[in-house]
Amino acid sequence: MSRPIMAFIPPSCSGAGYFHKLRAAFGDRVDVRPVELPGHGRRAQEDAVTRADLAVRDVLRRLGGRVDVVYGESLGAYIGLGVVYALGAPRLVAASNSPPSVRETIRLDGVNSIETAAAAMRALGGEIPAEVVEDPDLAEYAYPLIRDDLYLSQSFNEYARDIKIPNDVLVIAGERDSGVRRLDQWSAHTRGRCDVVRLPGGHLLSMDNPDGVAKTVLDWLEAA
Repeated sequence: MSRPIMAFIPPSCSGAGYFHKLRAAFGDRVDVRPVELPGHGRRAQEDAVTRADLAVRDVLRRLGGRVDVVYGESLGAYIGLGVVYALGAPRLVAASNSPPSVRETIRLDGVNSIETAAAAMRALGGEIPAEVVEDPDLAEYAYPLIRDDLYLSQSFNEYARDIKIPNDVLVIAGERDSGVRRLDQWSAHTRGRCDVVRLPGGHLLSMDNPDGVAKTVLDWLEAA
């Protein structure tokens, strides 16, 4: 098998640098197309997007050609689903998220502080470190980012609920990630095969277990 071209879409509140451990675990076995969303990472000075269609459009503009596999983690799994639906051809690796068809509406009317934003993110299964909430300077920076990603998450709940892509999906989640559920229902979002794998690790799976994630993905691609 020739080296697959793989796009990496990070979780909420993260930039493309989040995947440094996973990229190292893959080594030269994949060609990487890192994705940086507006308002995150190197694009931190840009206005964040809070609508699913705009996020998908932004990613499509930046991929720069053929992509064989889209790997998305947490919120990135939903963005990846939207991107694959738009492109048609790539396969999807959906990590650390329940399928959109089973997600409940996110209550955003009470999100008006770093504490309420962090609580809403935790309710989705995300992780906001305590020091971010407790440090005034970190909180001032983090609150709008968390809030905007919550709005983007809710937009994707609606946007992706009925999406069905043509190709295979690999679903992976950490064994300690209690916030994800009914992973088998990702099968409702593909007309291809849906494989579900639980690996040692928590919600931020590619940080906790990059070697396990890389091996699982490569084995899946080899078996296709």
